[in-house]
Amino acid sequence: MRILVVSQYYPPDMGAPAGRFHDFARQWVAAGHEVTVLTGLPHFPGGEIHADYRHTLFRTERRDGITVKRCWIHTRPGWGGRPLAYATFALTGCLRVLFDWSLRGDVVVATSPPPTVGLPGLLLAWTRRLPAVLDVRDVWPEAIVQSGRLRNPVLIWLFEAIARLLYRSAAAIATVTDGWKARLVEIGVAGEKIEVLPNGVDLAAFDAQSGEELPDAFAALDPEARWITYAGIFNSPQGLDIVLDGFARLREKSPEAYAACQLVLVGEGPVESRLHAQRERLGLDRVALLPRQPRPVVFSLLRRSFAVLVTLRPRKDTSTVPSKLYESLASGRPVLYQAAGEGAETVRRAGGGAVVAPGDPDALAEAMLGYWQDPERADRDGARGRAFVAEVFDRREIAEHFAGLLAALARGVSPA
Repeated sequence: MRILVVSQYYPPDMGAPAGRFHDFARQWVAAGHEVTVLTGLPHFPGGEIHADYRHTLFRTERRDGITVKRCWIHTRPGWGGRPLAYATFALTGCLRVLFDWSLRGDVVVATSPPPTVGLPGLLLAWTRRLPAVLDVRDVWPEAIVQSGRLRNPVLIWLFEAIARLLYRSAAAIATVTDGWKARLVEIGVAGEKIEVLPNGVDLAAFDAQSGEELPDAFAALDPEARWITYAGIFNSPQGLDIVLDGFARLREKSPEAYAACQLVLVGEGPVESRLHAQRERLGLDRVALLPRQPRPVVFSLLRRSFAVLVTLRPRKDTSTVPSKLYESLASGRPVLYQAAGEGAETVRRAGGGAVVAPGDPDALAEAMLGYWQDPERADRDGARGRAFVAEVFDRREIAEHFAGLLAALARGVSPA
């Protein structure tokens, strides 16, 4: 089967869609399928085109047996650059679909958000007369409106119109949580058209890649400390300022625990400079901020940590489950999960960590202190979390299930 994937983000971009479809594509290729990805020039989360890709309109490359076709985008650092990137990828993606007839396959998958990615995906399906699957990881525009990051009524109307078109035109819809499926049904999408295909973790790849030594960038860390680690995007929704406040409260509650631990934040993003300033203002000499690292390095760091942080600010929706949760559980270390909703229920079901009320730095400090005081409990919780994702969220099995859905659609079999 020839699978065409349309995703605005793809490695070396960070984030959920890049990781999700890179892993799926590798699994599909290993199973004998042919995969081509239509994507943008790498730029996320920093908002700047990576140096090796500047002054490029279109590029074709091979990564892990996958054909990757890249399209020019216009972007800039900060939230204001994202609408530009969304609009320009929709335009250049459609142009490449119209003029690059090597883009051929048996089925098309487009992943949203942003829903504008669905436009080149839909055009690809229409012009090649192929079934299209829309992969929905967040229901837009309502998710971004609720977060307060989108208030323009014209843009809201435009995103809503695009989303309605995509839901109506897709042969099937995949989503990542039961809550998102329920919400899609509430807004009028036929339930029999929707398949829940959660994020997960490729445990074999995680284990193979997490044995590497940490690079020189980590030489400044205290090797005797118990590392409490966050690895990912430095973005406002993650609430990393609350994490720093929580670590400051740990210092107040137990100077001994504070001195024995080190908070390690690894990544990049729009709030990075604010985090540096907050660390200096609070005098947090046991906080290390390190640059973005390749996934194998992140996996190695997680396994060597004492505990792993997964955080979100308080939010109205309860269906979001950060994709990093599964890799964090796979590390075998306890997860400090500061968020609510389905992700919190996942951690509770797994018994793999401590669930902390979102937005509460005191509660986070108490959870850190609790694990420091009882390292055997930390080991037990970490082992339970690892066993849970191995049983329930192995991405190889999810990729196989996804491929089965795509094969049925390619044969003309309706998901209903």
